[in-house]
Amino acid sequence: MEHRRSFVALSVQFLAVVLCFLVASCTTAPDTAVMPVSSNKLGVHLLLDDGRNAWPVDVWPIHLEYARQVVGDWGYVTQLVRLDDLDTARWQVFMDLCAERHLTPILRLATTYDQEADWWTVPPRDGDGSYYTVAARYAEFVAALRWPTPDHYVIIGNEPNHGNEWGGRPDADAYARFLIDVADALHAADAGARVLNAGFDPYTPNTGGRPFIDGMVYVDEETFLDRMHAAYPDVFDRLDAWASHSYAMGPFKEGPWVQAYHVDLINGAVNPDHVEPPSGVNNRGVNGYEWELFKLSAYGVEPLPVFITETGWRHAGAGSEESYPAPEIVAKYVDLTLHGNNGRYSEYPEEGWTPWLDDLRVVAVTFFALDGSPAEWRHTNWLVLDVNGNVLGTYAPFDLLVAGIPSRE
Repeated sequence: MEHRRSFVALSVQFLAVVLCFLVASCTTAPDTAVMPVSSNKLGVHLLLDDGRNAWPVDVWPIHLEYARQVVGDWGYVTQLVRLDDLDTARWQVFMDLCAERHLTPILRLATTYDQEADWWTVPPRDGDGSYYTVAARYAEFVAALRWPTPDHYVIIGNEPNHGNEWGGRPDADAYARFLIDVADALHAADAGARVLNAGFDPYTPNTGGRPFIDGMVYVDEETFLDRMHAAYPDVFDRLDAWASHSYAMGPFKEGPWVQAYHVDLINGAVNPDHVEPPSGVNNRGVNGYEWELFKLSAYGVEPLPVFITETGWRHAGAGSEESYPAPEIVAKYVDLTLHGNNGRYSEYPEEGWTPWLDDLRVVAVTFFALDGSPAEWRHTNWLVLDVNGNVLGTYAPFDLLVAGIPSRE
């Protein structure tokens, strides 16, 4: 597809093409779109609104200022937007803050959260089984925003192989149709739209259609992808890039050298279309996207640039569970995963992972998360916050990245 070919040109290998693209784009990009060509992959996932908790708009500027400090010039910021909050004026404030601070936004389109059922609602279908109406709403919203960058990165949904992300029971056929309809609407409405899939959870078991201990049904990532492709063989052709949730093993506790290939099939679950990956290709760990790219290749999908839109470690800061590593240890893991060891940490291995900054397939890494409500997200937050969203301090992973980024003007 034409939009995919233009996007793949963003790869470092085709830097000359990127330069031409940016020069050509200057005539149509917003006045604020002065993004220089950059190899900066650093990013952070924001939780200005997580679907259940939301910070007041008046604290957004300071949160975005801290984001700019940690990711650098034109680094990435991922932010969820709910279906019941497609308020262009409200989210234009976010876009303008990104423009002022030279940040590259990534929007994740969500539905709405059912507090009583404790799950994200299924997007509403039209009478013919399509999602044209809701797709048009999302597309109108995205196209109406004045983006600070020429490329408008949009993620469609989140971890749909989780029951709690799809009305209690995953539906690969339905998500595939939803992805197609929303992607087509976005590309038609906004020439700058760059569409990413929902990141999947590679740690999710397949519960064989039966509820798990939390009452939700789950499907493993491979089975879910196979079902998507079987229902709509061209579904992945809609994507401009691949969103991956390549979290550390443990889960969320181990160093980057701990990786594995494993699938949990319970309650008699089977996947007749399983394809064994090559040796060394793992679906769990910081390079889990390698398995996802392998799986896509089995469908004949051309290689896609990778956006690791969620990743990271939980830490034992602010009174969270002591079984998680201390923030100072997490900071070392972040450093190792980005840069490799190269003899800098004698207590840790030298190999077992591909450093993200060395991997030309990886375009962006947005660590989860900067600024969630501390009652729920204190174990992943990089900022120390009070209940009103005021910044009280920072944790070690934040401090390390700020200290390690050259040229902060």
